[in-house]
Amino acid sequence: MSFLDQLPPDLREKIEIISTSNPSAIDVFQELYNYINIDPENRKKPKNSGLAPEVTEDSIIFQLRDVSVLTPFRKKLNLVISLSPISGKPTLSLSKDMVPQLTISELNKSVKFATFLPFPEKKNAVYLFMSYTSALDPNANEYLLVTLNKEATLTQLRSSGLIPNDANDISPCIDYIRKQAILVGFRVADPFSASNVGPVPFHVEAHRGTKEGTLYFLPDHVLFGFKKPILLFSSQEIESITYSSITRLTFNVTLITKNGDKYEFSMIDQNEYALIDDYVKRKQVVDNSMSEENKAKTAHKDQNAAEHSSLLAEAAQQLESGGKISNIPLESDDEEADNDFEGDSNLSDGSDIGSSEDEEEEDGDEEEDAAEEEAAEENVETALNEQDQNFSNEVDEQQFELLGKVHNTFGADDFDDLTQGISFPMETDGVEDEDDSGVEYD
Repeated sequence: MSFLDQLPPDLREKIEIISTSNPSAIDVFQELYNYINIDPENRKKPKNSGLAPEVTEDSIIFQLRDVSVLTPFRKKLNLVISLSPISGKPTLSLSKDMVPQLTISELNKSVKFATFLPFPEKKNAVYLFMSYTSALDPNANEYLLVTLNKEATLTQLRSSGLIPNDANDISPCIDYIRKQAILVGFRVADPFSASNVGPVPFHVEAHRGTKEGTLYFLPDHVLFGFKKPILLFSSQEIESITYSSITRLTFNVTLITKNGDKYEFSMIDQNEYALIDDYVKRKQVVDNSMSEENKAKTAHKDQNAAEHSSLLAEAAQQLESGGKISNIPLESDDEEADNDFEGDSNLSDGSDIGSSEDEEEEDGDEEEDAAEEEAAEENVETALNEQDQNFSNEVDEQQFELLGKVHNTFGADDFDDLTQGISFPMETDGVEDEDDSGVEYD
């Protein structure tokens, strides 16, 4: 039977028309038909780092059937530990119908890290994660991630007689797999086991950019997965950590490695801060959340606030004791301003310039200057009285603005002519007593 008989009539007619004009085309259509009917799984080129041949039944040391592979591809395959027919050494492979899709050879050298991890979203599943180097590129880290269904794994190992029939949880299965791994040259950690002593590892939900994942804090590693790319750090590689974008509900964590690479994980729940901070301190990782620059800015800001508060308190104390605005010191704390004011005053009183002739002229105009002085005194006194009437016992921004206005009244720049040689006579208490005593003197 020709393959044309398997085609719909309209398609068969089109192929026959093409083949009539080009007889060699029928062979191309035949090849295409044969390729389409091949099993889709067999079309994919298997990723086989060791180029191992087909696994034989008598070489199998241990296997788990139909595990869910998530990395480096997504398939249901058999996890097989067997002896290589070429080298006679143990190999680990993911195979389908005894055909390896992935093979890891020289397990004692290739496997760098392996561990069981909890599956946050599914209580009936557990991860098996491995970091290894392939024979094709020993310098590149590859990752293997499979999911084991607890019930299916338990049933499979019980039926094979590998664990006791009365086992009712995944713990005996994990222990058996770990022992098999040790026999072939590598170790699989189980940090979340209840039998472990010491600090308890933990995991938190986090985002890496727009990808949501799980951040695992393990005894000697920090792992983020399991959306690609998977990130794995040895705790010894982490130089420092920084907390940022802290809100009432979440915060961000940035890990900085010793070679300067930065990895930020965001949207971590605030409730997880204590666990992460304790982990960081135990691993003696430097916390660079507060840089020296930020500390200096904060200290400067606090100092300015303290000085401002001290000035307000002093002014308020004087007001509460019955003082008036004229009693509040008008001198500036700025030394540069003081120097400028003194310089202007020296120039304005004529102490450094002029001649004897100018002094004679000034003596001749003494009466005129005296009149100007008296007028200036009256103007100043009037301004002070007006400010006293408008001043209240509350210290606020408006009242400090009034201080500035009074200070301007004495400004050397505005009243150079009026302040030359002006002296402000002060009445003593003794004089006031004489005025109020009612005793007349000859």
